Amino acid sequence: MGGAGEVGAEVTRALAATAEVDDLIVADVDADRAHMLVSSLGSGHAAAVGLDVRDRDASLAVLVGADVLMNCTSFVLFDDVIKLAVEALVNYADLISEPCAQHKRSAYEAGITAISGLGATPGLSNVLVRHAAEELGELEEVDISWTSFRTIAPTPGLLDTIAWELSESCDTRVYLQNGRLEQAAAFEGSRLVRFADPVGLQQVYFVPHPEVRTLPQMFPSLRTCAVRGSWRPELMEHMRILGHYGLLSPAAIESTKQRIWERHGGVRDAQPWTLYVNVEITTTRAAGPIRRVYDVSHPIEWGQAGPGRMTGVAAAVGTLLLARNGVTNAGFVDPERYYDPNAFLEELEHCGSISVTWTDYPTSVGRLERLDRARGH
Repeated sequence: MGGAGEVGAEVTRALAATAEVDDLIVADVDADRAHMLVSSLGSGHAAAVGLDVRDRDASLAVLVGADVLMNCTSFVLFDDVIKLAVEALVNYADLISEPCAQHKRSAYEAGITAISGLGATPGLSNVLVRHAAEELGELEEVDISWTSFRTIAPTPGLLDTIAWELSESCDTRVYLQNGRLEQAAAFEGSRLVRFADPVGLQQVYFVPHPEVRTLPQMFPSLRTCAVRGSWRPELMEHMRILGHYGLLSPAAIESTKQRIWERHGGVRDAQPWTLYVNVEITTTRAAGPIRRVYDVSHPIEWGQAGPGRMTGVAAAVGTLLLARNGVTNAGFVDPERYYDPNAFLEELEHCGSISVTWTDYPTSVGRLERLDRARGH
């Protein structure tokens, strides 16, 4: 659902190229765009359907016989789509969401497996943390960072994302410090992180991603955990100014988004578009503590498709494995608990293009020195 959108189209393309997928239904509120996408695939097992997910009867008809519902709509439609999966008894995944106790209970009672947060981060980032834990030992600290270079509102859903993550009031924008969750304000937690070239050194800030809540449940030895992110520096400065004048407050944010969309909705540019991820993990083992740094990147030649494809390919891998493995535990299951990291990385490698590399450092090597080493000094 949302299968012809900015990210959904990339999930669709990756799944359509997978021989293991017998039937793929691309459901999108924009029927013409869905049909154009399917026509471009050259795949005999993909079909397009015009669908508004708020149309319960039509949506349930589409879900008959499905193995997995992959939700690529805006996160503001999460409540509508998870209800469909529960009623249809179909396993579920999405790009990012915030399931409440009722959502979790409904999925458990329906006997389906639901995975919240399946993309580059959350999703692949969770899998990499488990990968480190299995290789190196108990976790002490996890710092996940990402930077997304794109325009502010290429689609309504992507405008929703940036406004939510940088809004004045966001109860789920938290970080783990000394084993306790702490509330974070917008633009708090500033940190310099060196991403893979050509993105390089970027300033990132706390964002409301679910890894902060889910990873300590899987790895109780964790004492520190944070997710930080950023967009282009000029966009961050624009959003900071909006926040300063109260235009990202709960009372004003919908009006602010409307004004942004009126002026910049659908606008794209010729600058490189990227979504790069960095995951730093400190673990303990008999031979001494180790800090592992993962770098996740994609070809700069992807152009404007970069952020969507980076998220979409990782989401497609998770969707395929969910279809293959089916229900393991009923209810919402976090990516780090559901996926075998080696299987996930193997499927990701089959897709090609996304690069995942890692380097181990003794913890005696400080952050600035690691940044210099990453730069080649």
